[in-house]
Amino acid sequence: MELFAYELSQALAVKTEVRLVKWSGYGRLRAVLWALPSLFVRSFWDLLTHKTDVIHAHDSLLAPIALVLSRLFRKPFVVVVHGLDATYANPLFRAVVPAAVRRANAVVCISRATAETVQKAGVPADKIHQLPLAVNDIIFGQSNRQELLRKLDLPANSQILLSVGRLVPRKGVAWFVEHVMPQLRQQYPGLIYLVIGAGPDKSNVEAAVNKHNLNKSVRLLGSAEAGLLASSYNGADIYVMPNIKVADDMEGFGLVLLEAALCELPIVASRLEGIEDAIQDGKNGLLVPPGNSAAFIEQISSLLNNAKAARQFGKNSRRYTLAAYQWGKIADRYLEVYGQVG
Repeated sequence: MELFAYELSQALAVKTEVRLVKWSGYGRLRAVLWALPSLFVRSFWDLLTHKTDVIHAHDSLLAPIALVLSRLFRKPFVVVVHGLDATYANPLFRAVVPAAVRRANAVVCISRATAETVQKAGVPADKIHQLPLAVNDIIFGQSNRQELLRKLDLPANSQILLSVGRLVPRKGVAWFVEHVMPQLRQQYPGLIYLVIGAGPDKSNVEAAVNKHNLNKSVRLLGSAEAGLLASSYNGADIYVMPNIKVADDMEGFGLVLLEAALCELPIVASRLEGIEDAIQDGKNGLLVPPGNSAAFIEQISSLLNNAKAARQFGKNSRRYTLAAYQWGKIADRYLEVYGQVG
């Protein structure tokens, strides 16, 4: 979400005047105690001292602030809904935030799944605009496979799967290690599964690794530095995103999928929620039913068995993603939304 906010602001700044009010701190407690009051005061002063056409709130949590500012200064406001911020079950959040979102002049949803959730929450359909994320082409070519093998001390004949993202249950990494990796490891002795990211589900992933004696086949790399991330994207063979359905949680889009596609990685991902908006089946990835281990094994095996076809599919994925998810095009669509409400 933070990367999306930054890159959208940069893309818009090329086309119109943008004044960015941001919070750079971390931690939930500090966000509650300091971020929201700080953002309100600074935004109030900015609106008081500058001509403004539209207020843009880049998260549902900011909708109450945007609503108050909108009423005080009689300016329209637009709010972006990402996914989890539409399903978050905290009672205080549910009592305040959805009501503010419903009063926005326009609500931008980053996927069809998010748009459907927002509409169920009472936002009129004519206020909802579905606009996908975009991605900057900055990782491809930064590193290569040999650099990845060297950094992780992997054999030259390794076949490498990659997942990137926060370790939470919906990402399905623990499920994948439990239900897919044991059989794949039997078929492909040189298979290595790299997992980049940290989070509360790490213990469940580790338990699955230990249960199936996969310590040599699954590498949990934590929150890897940028160099290792680039090496992984440019050096892996297949990107997997095995999300599963989790109550009160959802995948809004999956920006990492676009990053992987731009690095010419063939992708196998769950046909679930916002993933279906990032991946067009057969064009920049392959979608399989969530929780279907046999389908994941079949698609991954087909790619591992035909490296030449897999590489060509990755090249096609990059071309498609470059054409469909460029920031310039997405920024123009945001400007259209601002023009409708401003």
